[in-house]
Amino acid sequence: MLLWSVPVLSQERSAPGTVPATAASPAEAPAAAFSIVPGTGTSLLVEPEEFEPAALVVWNRQIFVFRSSLGMLTPAERAKAAAKQIESIPHDLLDSPVTIVHSKIGPYEGLMVTVGGRIIAFGVLPADVNPESGQTLEQITARAAERLREVLQARLAQRSLPLLIRGIVLSLVATLAFAAFVWLFVRIEREVLRRLAAATGRAPGQKGLATHVGRFAVQVGWRLASGFAWIFALFAGYLWLTFVLSQFPYTRPWGRVLGQQLLTRASSLALGMVNALPGLVTAAVIFLIARTFVRLLNTLFDSLERGALAVAWLQPDTVHATRRIVNVVVWLFAVVVAYPYIPGSESPAFRGISVLVGLMISLGSAGLVNQLMSGLALAYSRAMRPGEYVRVGDVEGVVTQLGLLSTKIRTVGLEEVTVPNAVVVAAKTTNYSRLAERDGGVVTTSVTIGYNAPWRQVHHLLTSAAERTAGVKESPSPRVLQRALSDFFVEYQLLANIADPRQRLTILSELHSHIQDAFNEAGVQIMSPHFRSQPDQAVVVPKAKWDPGSSPRSDE
Repeated sequence: MLLWSVPVLSQERSAPGTVPATAASPAEAPAAAFSIVPGTGTSLLVEPEEFEPAALVVWNRQIFVFRSSLGMLTPAERAKAAAKQIESIPHDLLDSPVTIVHSKIGPYEGLMVTVGGRIIAFGVLPADVNPESGQTLEQITARAAERLREVLQARLAQRSLPLLIRGIVLSLVATLAFAAFVWLFVRIEREVLRRLAAATGRAPGQKGLATHVGRFAVQVGWRLASGFAWIFALFAGYLWLTFVLSQFPYTRPWGRVLGQQLLTRASSLALGMVNALPGLVTAAVIFLIARTFVRLLNTLFDSLERGALAVAWLQPDTVHATRRIVNVVVWLFAVVVAYPYIPGSESPAFRGISVLVGLMISLGSAGLVNQLMSGLALAYSRAMRPGEYVRVGDVEGVVTQLGLLSTKIRTVGLEEVTVPNAVVVAAKTTNYSRLAERDGGVVTTSVTIGYNAPWRQVHHLLTSAAERTAGVKESPSPRVLQRALSDFFVEYQLLANIADPRQRLTILSELHSHIQDAFNEAGVQIMSPHFRSQPDQAVVVPKAKWDPGSSPRSDE
């Protein structure tokens, strides 16, 4: 196959691999390009076309990029033919000089790259010059010749036994060093975990919380140690692969590319860190100012909570909620001011993440915002405080925590009930402790008694039952209200003051038992909540049938 890189206009057969010294006259050459048909030496008329550039790559090294066609040969076919021609160069000519020959054939002229002045490697036409590179035909051809010389030297070096032995030995040494490096990091990781486990192990008499904290610390340490070990192992493996590939002529370009990529990434990272320092320092100063301002405000709020300082528009109950709101506002303002100085804040990726986070917050924060606003409304309404005994809906107990999202109530059965703040705001709330600071709390209970029972007797029975109950205060004394005169009964309500509202249910239970005993003793039946007709016999329990375990007191 005849491989020409410039048009040959003569129809005479030429010896393969030789450069024609003369060309046909311009009168004999038409304007269109001619090309030698492979295997015939005959030139055909071909119209010029536009083709994609094709790179000439031999032994993993890019030598040249063809950008123009040559007769019937496209740039890709020229690159393929030139690669085959270079790979077929005999080994005894690999150390021959690479020369550049100026050739002119008819109206076409260019440069040919030859080996030893005898073998044509490829040719370069003026149309192969990239106009955007700013280089001349001579410059790109000289660069291509230099790269061809490197390819030939690599092929020659690949046949050198001492060089191969040296590369193998160095590769083995690098492999052993890499294995030792990995082994050392595994040992360090295990030693760190062992010492961490020993430092956080459960000592004699140590409580369970400390044990859980120690286990958590061990887990965190294990994750960190494993992460750093993997990072260093991958980095060491990258260096090992780069070094090993660089020891052999055929794979040396791969090693060079890996090394350049590493240097490029490292330099880019270092340059990015240096460029980000001013912005980071500015953002840090902004956050430091915000932190100092928040501390000053916290000092003010601490004085308000202790009562050392009083503000007319701020109640002590709302100081904690106000502190949270002010702190959030200050930090949000600091974030907004520092945002432009955060490295990467102007990048599309950072903006995309910001939009995604904002969208997620918008879609999922409707309920959260409702709970937060309800929590603020609950705090500023001062409906309850921690430690007070309240009833929210059907939940009754001591308030243990007023959070931003929920309220925790401990019931008499030692159950902690979490009620969302939105439910607390919407439900009916009864505070048994707020007005009990002076006279104590009040327990109430109601009974319905028929008209056949004198009301004075009913009053006496109810007050005497209250007086028997432990926890009921003597002053003010228990009292009875007649709430309604219904068709078939009278509704009586007993009110008794108690010292501790948190004992309300316990005292109320005992009060109910004494009311039943008092009415049974007097033979007055309780038809609570109501009845329509008077039974023939009184519905009472005689004292003889009372449970001995719950017999009335001796003073009865």
